[in-house]
Amino acid sequence: MLLEKWTTLRTEHIHLLAEELAKQEMPVIAQLEPIADCEELIAFSEANPTPIEFASQHPAWRLESVAARVVEAVAVAAHERLTEFGYRELTRILLEHAAYLYVYSDGEPRPRLEAGSALALVGCVCVSLPQSELWRLAGLGRVSAALAEVTPAPTDSYLTLPIDVAFSLANEQNLPILASAIDTYNTVLKRNFTLKNRFDFPLSDSDFLGALNLDFPGMEAVKSAVLSDDLSGAKSAYTTFRHQFLKDFVGEIRNPDAVLLERSDTYATAKTYLECLLRLSIHPTPAIKATTEIGIATQLFPEFRGSEQLGMLALRRYNWITDAFFHTDGFHKDRTLRAQVEAITDFTRFLSVYRETAVHAYSVEEIQTLLEKSVATCIHLSQPDGSFPPLGSLPAPNFDIVELCNIADSSFECPDTTSHALPETGCHVMRDCWEADAQYLFFDARPSEKPSGLGTSNLALYAHGRQLTTGSVRVLDVPPLEFDPLDVRWMTTPTFDFVEKWDKAVDVQHKRAGFYLNGEYFILHDLILSVAAQTLEQTFHLGGGIDVRINADTGYAWTQAARRSNLFIGATGTTDLTVALDADNVIYRSHKASPAVLNTLLFPMRPGIKAHPALSTIPVHADADVLATGFTLELPNTTDTFLISDDGLAEMSTRDITFVGEYLFFRREASGGVRFIMLNGRFLQVGPQVLADLDEPRESYVDM
Repeated sequence: MLLEKWTTLRTEHIHLLAEELAKQEMPVIAQLEPIADCEELIAFSEANPTPIEFASQHPAWRLESVAARVVEAVAVAAHERLTEFGYRELTRILLEHAAYLYVYSDGEPRPRLEAGSALALVGCVCVSLPQSELWRLAGLGRVSAALAEVTPAPTDSYLTLPIDVAFSLANEQNLPILASAIDTYNTVLKRNFTLKNRFDFPLSDSDFLGALNLDFPGMEAVKSAVLSDDLSGAKSAYTTFRHQFLKDFVGEIRNPDAVLLERSDTYATAKTYLECLLRLSIHPTPAIKATTEIGIATQLFPEFRGSEQLGMLALRRYNWITDAFFHTDGFHKDRTLRAQVEAITDFTRFLSVYRETAVHAYSVEEIQTLLEKSVATCIHLSQPDGSFPPLGSLPAPNFDIVELCNIADSSFECPDTTSHALPETGCHVMRDCWEADAQYLFFDARPSEKPSGLGTSNLALYAHGRQLTTGSVRVLDVPPLEFDPLDVRWMTTPTFDFVEKWDKAVDVQHKRAGFYLNGEYFILHDLILSVAAQTLEQTFHLGGGIDVRINADTGYAWTQAARRSNLFIGATGTTDLTVALDADNVIYRSHKASPAVLNTLLFPMRPGIKAHPALSTIPVHADADVLATGFTLELPNTTDTFLISDDGLAEMSTRDITFVGEYLFFRREASGGVRFIMLNGRFLQVGPQVLADLDEPRESYVDM
């Protein structure tokens, strides 16, 4: 890590601290006994450069590992005599590690305690550096919070000794010690430590004025009043400065309405704001919101002496947030729309006030890119009326994509593509167009409720002006099935969309595939592999106030909404199928021995349309080791035939069709024309006519 690029530390800071460590004038740190020597620390540093982002999954960069090396470096400085080069390298390692611990404090209580004590220790060792003040404050604050959770035993000297040394060193140098930290320290560790310099919240006037850079442009009157011990004059002059600063600030930022500037427009409000900023620097949680507030505060409050240091903290944490909280497909790892929208709101607020400084002209392009990607992801997920599918809680009732675009200060623009996949998130959207009358299916392959057994996948169908159904599927009375995003197949074309996913346990596997014939209907294909017979349950919630009819003998269910669009549901294999109406829910249950297959049709109907297709199972001939199924859909002007192999590419035949592949859609039109789609197919013959004969199977082959 380049300290000069990613922190406010400079080469002269390294040289200054190296010279001070070489004097070995802090005998209290000699209580820390080194295990390694300086050469080992340098060798480690050369082989493992300090990362810019939080690498909590890497053993060397977990909080406790970094903290241990910080304590080790301080101990080495106390006990070893080094060359000039050795002291400089030891100092560089110490500062890189301290900067890492300052920016990243997220973890379990014990590692947080170790990291906090190490940071407090560095803050007491590096007093000559301006960064030490915020390091010490954050370190002591984190110690205070974690001590109460951990409560070290008397034998845990590796935990308590760095804390003891840090407090002793701070007292010895008359450094301000956070009041809550000393109170917790004495209570939890049963110490009787009396401090010389107590620092507490809320800030006193002297603490607040002491935190300001009185040489900041425009602060001349404030400085003069402070030097004259004129507190009233200093407050008045500072309020005048804030009014003028914010007036100029509003003229420079992109969106002057994006932040509540009145939070810091007077002496009193600015003092309260600084207190909040310092508290957040100790515990930057929740991560995205706290980082945003810190970043905004540093822009609104540049006259604070630690503003630049905290600004770098925010930018580094944003780099980490991009990977830590978001999938590469652009959606929040919490998988809720609330989390997604809250993050978009925070990114927008920060970018609206961010100004690059001459000293640190760091780019925020990654944040801007993530914001745009996050908004685009929500646009792809949005239903034809602008509402959102069921994906966790909404940030507000009836929240829609228009409101989101307003928050993000962007206009709604229809993407070039219609259907869209979020493979890591596990969500897929099938739609035929971006018009209000569009057909739309949201397929959630990994619903958050899955551990509670509510379903292995969810869906939401919106078509021709309204939401027709939300639904779920599950295998009853089995342990939770695990979903692997790598097991998902996704294809999208102007003619059709296809998705397939697996959920697996030791004794049960469930495959669900969805096929969408663009602008017409959806086919759901479920396969269960198990040692014993299993029950597959599909639930379709059709909404209140809708007239719903079922025919248990045929496996049909349909809505009858006057002057509104309707939905027809049909299923094949009615021998082992039950269809029941429970309030607003239609429930399909199929109990079969393995391997068990169920094909379900979702057929949206425009207002006024009453005719629905007839669904019929057809016999399919294939090798004995191939599980093959087939069915037809009879429509007024077409007959559609489906042949499906659940054993990959196979030869299947029925009546006058011979197909070599995995999935076939074949349409006969009343006019005599034929159309077809092959998935993983290479050969198709209908009667005497060969319609496709390929050298190799293709992922998809379309003749529509």
